[in-house]
Amino acid sequence: MAESFVNALAKAAGIVTTSTNCSVGANATVISGVSTVNLGVGYLVNNQHFGGGTKVVSIDSTSQVTVDRASTNTVDVNQQPVKFMGPTAAYTSPSLTKSILIGGTFSNLTNNNVNITVEIVTGVTSTTIANDIPVPTGSSFVISDAGKTVLSGGDVVNIYCDTENAIDGTLGVLQGVN
Repeated sequence: MAESFVNALAKAAGIVTTSTNCSVGANATVISGVSTVNLGVGYLVNNQHFGGGTKVVSIDSTSQVTVDRASTNTVDVNQQPVKFMGPTAAYTSPSLTKSILIGGTFSNLTNNNVNITVEIVTGVTSTTIANDIPVPTGSSFVISDAGKTVLSGGDVVNIYCDTENAIDGTLGVLQGVN
């Protein structure tokens, strides 16, 4: 397969579910009191008591969510707002094809500041390449072409945003490399 440059576009990225009266235990991996409507496994947790990249690993029928990292708080906290950010797939490397992510631009579509996270998913493993990056209103965030990222076949580049439908993403990819 010959190498080719492609642009991958993600329009109006940003999937957000918010629960307002959650409880987070000290050093816990369970959040209770969560509205599970429109919430999915793999969503990022956006709350002061969890580090960047914390993801939902299971959702039960009693309004509890289990996450993959323990909370950073030292005492139990109640009545906490918690945002859960869903992924928007911006690019998927074709099966059995190696690609190189050259760079990307993420434009804020809103009249407010937003924050984005960009990750690479390989199978069941994810790696964050930009975490909680502020994108001011009327501005954009650029992933530099100085640090290229190799993608294997089936790898996915996901965008998360803390505001619904707030980011357009354009990725430059060299596809079909050996």
